[in-house]
Amino acid sequence: MKTFFKQLYQLSRIIVILLPFVILAFLIKKDLVLTGHLEFTYDFSQDSPVITNLFPANRLSEIYQVKGKHDFWQEIRSEPVYFEARLPQQFDTAEVEVVYQNQSQNLVQLGLKTLGDEWSYDFKPLENRLLDNLDWFKLEEDRGVIWQRQKQFLSWDQFFEASGSLNGLAAYGYDLDRKFILPDYRPSSQTKIINRAIRGTHSFYTYLKNEALDFAFVIQDINRKDGPDPLNINVYNDEGEKIYTKSVRDDGLISKYDVASGKNTVSLKVLGLPEGVYRIELDCEDDIFFRSIITKQQYVTFINRLYLADSPEYSDGFVDLNYSPVIIYSTIPRLGFETPHPEGLQIVGLNNQSLALEKTHTNYFITPDSLPTYIYSTKNDLKIFGRGLLAFSQDMYFNPELFELRDLAVTPEINYLVSSYHTPVQLNGWKAGKVVFDLTNADILNRKLRFALSSPELNDTEGIIKLKSIKVVLDKQPLSFNELFRKIIKYAKDRF
Repeated sequence: MKTFFKQLYQLSRIIVILLPFVILAFLIKKDLVLTGHLEFTYDFSQDSPVITNLFPANRLSEIYQVKGKHDFWQEIRSEPVYFEARLPQQFDTAEVEVVYQNQSQNLVQLGLKTLGDEWSYDFKPLENRLLDNLDWFKLEEDRGVIWQRQKQFLSWDQFFEASGSLNGLAAYGYDLDRKFILPDYRPSSQTKIINRAIRGTHSFYTYLKNEALDFAFVIQDINRKDGPDPLNINVYNDEGEKIYTKSVRDDGLISKYDVASGKNTVSLKVLGLPEGVYRIELDCEDDIFFRSIITKQQYVTFINRLYLADSPEYSDGFVDLNYSPVIIYSTIPRLGFETPHPEGLQIVGLNNQSLALEKTHTNYFITPDSLPTYIYSTKNDLKIFGRGLLAFSQDMYFNPELFELRDLAVTPEINYLVSSYHTPVQLNGWKAGKVVFDLTNADILNRKLRFALSSPELNDTEGIIKLKSIKVVLDKQPLSFNELFRKIIKYAKDRF
């Protein structure tokens, strides 16, 4: 009996000695991720310890279940919606697969929150029907897809060997790591005048080489709203860095009962800038009208939005507006229109198509049959919007986003298109879309990644998107022995 208790005692001592090491090994394996690979899935059947529920709740339905089956889903009824994924360690990439149903939306995309302001997201398409319907010759492999207007290359390696000399090469969701340069560009000595009124905030691209950045803006404040209406003009280089800003004070009339201000010319001139693309941001309230833009730059290409304002609606403030019809050159693949006033109700022409605007404060959408699109507006007083580029004439248009298209826009200058996008896989009535994010620039808060699910037209088309599951796969290099040893020591110090 004494021998038994002695053996039991020795065994207990061994267990007491080894237990902390066993617990430590378990925690290390769990938190240090020795293999460098982790997978988590949220299928809406219960809360996940790693992937949060979607939010905000007011944009989502309740969670539904198929009767008698372990089959759950939730509906997105308004966008965007968000979720977060816990990071036990630092990882290199995050692959996210979303299983969903989409009946009517042309674009469903997933974005990773990146460093910057609260709206900084790197969006990639889960589904892009414009790409799915592109009938060019296609080379597809794990890296993505290369589309060719005319069949020329039979492999990715062959394509990239020649890519440096290709004309009309564009990228969508694929890093070409190439700076946009116009090789045959020459500065112009002629002055161009955009003699059409636009209203409120606008942004546009221009191009410089051995010349000054030189603009003059003729502005007026219509004073229809209470409060001051300052104007900030910001200049950004092709890296997105703000390199210059100019502030213009309000006219001093801040009541909505005040008369419109007189014309004021604001100059913008910056010397010594290197060759390249520059983005000019006109940041102001809608009370500010740009009556004309005068420049020596060859290109003035507007980004995402034009608010045409030559309309009798504003005759109480401005007596010399140009009421004649206007033609806008556009390469936006999905166009939106809105007018805020009865004077702007009209039929908008688009090449051989037309779109009737029958209600004010209502968004109307159309997918042009072909690009570029010539938009014909008879009455102005019209907001034209979408993700893409517009200009008041073809000779003022250029596309500096060619190597990094935000959306698909197959324009005549594009002959080759490379993308990491893959058409979603069909799964018994559901679709599975997958995207991969580099986490180098991820905004990690409280050891969590934040993602946004978006479908830009969902709020205006009364559609829904059903979600069945979200899978997050995190990857990094497996730990080497030396790195593992260092992390074990640090881990033990931090926790014990």
